[in-house]
Amino acid sequence: MLIDKDNPSYNSEVQEAVWNTAANLVPLEITLPLIPEKLHKPCIDLYNFTKDILNDLYENADEYGITSTENNAVIFYFWHLVFMFKKFQFVENSHFAGFFISSHEYKKSRKNDVCVATELMYTRYGFKVTFEDTVKITNTHYPGMMKAVFELLTSAYMNYNVNCTQYLLTCDFRALVNYRRTYVDTLAKLNSKSRKIAEQIVDFGAGIGVKPTKNTYYNRVEFKTKSKIVFIIDVYGKKELKINIGFAELDGEAFKMIEQVIDTYNDAGEFTEYLRKNLKKCTNCIQDCIKKDNLAELFGKKTLVCQAYIRIFSPNEQELNNIYRLIELRAMVVKAGVSEVFYPGNG
Repeated sequence: MLIDKDNPSYNSEVQEAVWNTAANLVPLEITLPLIPEKLHKPCIDLYNFTKDILNDLYENADEYGITSTENNAVIFYFWHLVFMFKKFQFVENSHFAGFFISSHEYKKSRKNDVCVATELMYTRYGFKVTFEDTVKITNTHYPGMMKAVFELLTSAYMNYNVNCTQYLLTCDFRALVNYRRTYVDTLAKLNSKSRKIAEQIVDFGAGIGVKPTKNTYYNRVEFKTKSKIVFIIDVYGKKELKINIGFAELDGEAFKMIEQVIDTYNDAGEFTEYLRKNLKKCTNCIQDCIKKDNLAELFGKKTLVCQAYIRIFSPNEQELNNIYRLIELRAMVVKAGVSEVFYPGNG
């Protein structure tokens, strides 16, 4: 595979979008051991098709007529397969494994295609359209992929409430066995450097009773204690770590408790400077917001902020001690029963 999750080298918006899609593919060595052996060949075919076309798009987006990421055109092939699954019928026998549809409906469906891109995809990647009483679509280069598309999306829609089509886009064949994602799946999406940092943060949280919740999202997982969010791990940008840490309303009891603990730190000044630097600032305030005219005092400095929660992008090893303390402070007020709601999410 040309696209390397640890080495983003894209030079355009389209390449970045393709890179992000490809970097999210779940490796076959993770999925195949969990699914029935009879589905291995179809799933390998679909995985190879997806990998191959993404690398082609990455290098040759202009040939496909894709110049921007508007309307998800960069992953047009994915929507084409989803559309085929929803509008066509899947048939499998000793001679045929593919989708079929009436000629009339086929002509209507073609009006919705990204024409240049679809024609090129069909030509380069073995799609075969046979016109008989009905229109049949198979694939000669990846003969099992149509069965994999049908089985994977059928299982995803049957087993999950959210992100169903993401299982196709990421080739996460574990949907075939009703697999339930955990925080490990979110961490696996990070690049190597960020994953190492995230694993240390997760281990620290576990040591003070902060544990991951049911993971219903592809790129985010919440960590809670006493049913309230303490911190959230997100995957962003170049598969890097973003961590949100809950804190407290500035005028509330929880924040006063936090201030008292921070005052005991030998490096309180340096720590509060780090805290201020990583505060999630107000960015979408209403025009007459009273906070704008009444700046909050936060550890001796005026700042425009409503709620002290922390957002840290791409943390490094040197930041870990401060991150641990921020997590510990949030967990402290949660366990004391004085914490407020933490956005994003309820906690």
